Amino acid sequence: MQTIEFGNLSFVVADDGKVALAKYYNTDNSMYLDSPRLLSFFELDVAGGTTSGSYKMGSSIETAKLKYVSHSIDKNVMTIVQESDSFRVCSNFDCYDDTNAIRLSHTIENISSEMVCLEMANTLKLHFGKDFDQDKKDYYFHKFNNARYTEGQPDVRSLSDLGLQWVYGSFRVVNTGNASAVDCIPQGILENRNTGDFIMFQIESYCGWMYQIESAKKRFNLYMGGPCAYRHNWDKHLEPGETYETVPVAIAWGKSLNSVVGEMTLYRRHIKPQNKAEQNLPAIYNEYMHYSWDDPNADRVKLTAPYVAQAGCKYYVVDCGWHDSKEITGTLGMYPKFGTWHEDLGRFPGGIREVADYVRSLGMKFGLWVSPEVVGVENEKMLSYYDDNCFFMKNGKKVRTSTGYLLDFRNPKVYDYLSKTIDRMIDEYGCEYIKFDGSPNPSFGTELASSSLGDGLEEAYRAFLRWTKEAMMRHPEVIFEDCAGGGNRIDYKALSIFNLVSTSDQTDYLAYPYISANINVSVLPEQAAVWSYPVGTDVYDVVAESEVSDSISKERVVMNMINAMLGRLHLASRIQLLDEEKRALIKEGVDVYNSITADKLNCVPYLPKGYAMYGDTFVASGIKCDDKMYLAVWNINGERHIKLELPEIEVKNVAVKYPSKMETHFSYDASSITIDFTQDIQARLFEIDII
Repeated sequence: MQTIEFGNLSFVVADDGKVALAKYYNTDNSMYLDSPRLLSFFELDVAGGTTSGSYKMGSSIETAKLKYVSHSIDKNVMTIVQESDSFRVCSNFDCYDDTNAIRLSHTIENISSEMVCLEMANTLKLHFGKDFDQDKKDYYFHKFNNARYTEGQPDVRSLSDLGLQWVYGSFRVVNTGNASAVDCIPQGILENRNTGDFIMFQIESYCGWMYQIESAKKRFNLYMGGPCAYRHNWDKHLEPGETYETVPVAIAWGKSLNSVVGEMTLYRRHIKPQNKAEQNLPAIYNEYMHYSWDDPNADRVKLTAPYVAQAGCKYYVVDCGWHDSKEITGTLGMYPKFGTWHEDLGRFPGGIREVADYVRSLGMKFGLWVSPEVVGVENEKMLSYYDDNCFFMKNGKKVRTSTGYLLDFRNPKVYDYLSKTIDRMIDEYGCEYIKFDGSPNPSFGTELASSSLGDGLEEAYRAFLRWTKEAMMRHPEVIFEDCAGGGNRIDYKALSIFNLVSTSDQTDYLAYPYISANINVSVLPEQAAVWSYPVGTDVYDVVAESEVSDSISKERVVMNMINAMLGRLHLASRIQLLDEEKRALIKEGVDVYNSITADKLNCVPYLPKGYAMYGDTFVASGIKCDDKMYLAVWNINGERHIKLELPEIEVKNVAVKYPSKMETHFSYDASSITIDFTQDIQARLFEIDII
């Protein structure tokens, strides 16, 4: 047998040409090498193949036909080539100098003389376990639920609790449609509580994906990858010479939750986009949340912008509504009118450029929201402009969800119109920040120019992301944010392109700590946009927009600021209603946020008590550098006396980072911090020097 070593992977090429993944990190499967076919590190299958009618992924005869051809290693890149009569598969691996994470994808080429139809092409298959009865108790799986308003929430269960109690059991998570994280984030962690090993993975897909754990004889298999026929109505016709690129998957290993998330964090920094405007992670103000909602106008910008500038924000963003008449009425508001993307002169009589110039005169940059993928069902102008083949189609009809139809960016008419839209927003309106929002979900996809609905979805969104990258290349000075009803597109296909991502549309500042404390497990801190809205809709009179309110406490302001401190600060709400003392707290919060951005670009997440769970009386989360850590602690439900153990670090010194002048009682030793809160609802940010 031939052995191939790459990073923390060890492959064996059997005498019959089968390639088996014998070892990865601390997992050794060499005892099973008498059946190397069962240790294949991915699976593919075709129409009529052995898994084509199966409800779960499994080993296929088509994969078994593949034989080793060659491999090459060039520094941190390895390619393994395998062939059968039908396919040549080039498996591409990347590793990195500062992390043990490894990234894998495949290029599958039809080398036959006939068309072949792929029905499954997952990216990675890991084998683990040696004692089934014990392993189903020792192994735990971390799933990351992502319901709207409760994004990034962990669900940790043993394999037994997941239903893998008997041989041939299976557990899977499937995502369909164009929102990659509508119910669950495309990542997971496999934990062995006997050995202390953690394996983390992420699937880098903007739309369809799935993962599955199955029990098989004495061990388990974990499959990860993109769409398949059974779950996504996906198949891919490949003519002779055509290729298909699989969805990438990355894995990392650690001996604790903090260490494995840290390794994945370091990997994510290798694939995130680079943008000079993002170098200092500028603080953003967006007037949507608890202020304009869908009803912005020039007067509000002119009223609020001076206060935002005084607070120290670098960007002022006008969200949904700048593009449609404020005379629109009805329960669905402006949404059925989407798609033209010209400014509404009723809301902005002097044009968008006027308010953009005003914002710039205050030392800030200006931004706008847009939803480029959708045309409203009542927008007769755009529905007449676009042909039917500009839209997602199913059974001869345009795919509709509630108020809109979904555009297909493979069509040049769509591509060109929206390119001109973005160029106009930047060149004419003066935008230096563009926020993309999501669109109707087409479920499986579109039947146009595709071999299946799922193929149409995947190809249409490859075109959409190409369009996005081209817009970013034309405007390298502009920051692009990705959003989809809050955090429904938290994935690292999106975050390898967009500069940052919305984490939630949660409107309750007392619920946001549960999201803020966990979100850096899924998103780089420098890419995780978090709302801070000190003035809630419940405390102001809609008419009296400039009256100072005394109903907001200082502690409420502080908690809102700390909610966003470990991620990307997105300040919102009518901060002009606050008195000078409370606005000074916002200014101090922005200054503190700015002071830690250099560290944030090099930090890793730190969860001293593990994940935050809804209902916890207090929440703690941090970001850790080599010699210091910033730790946020939220007292949410009245637990005033808190002793927090700080595992895996040694404490040298602790200081209150924010707020600096409000009463805070705490003490510490080398391995813990004790806090005595003075109120039932409070938050504090600490700076901790560590050894």
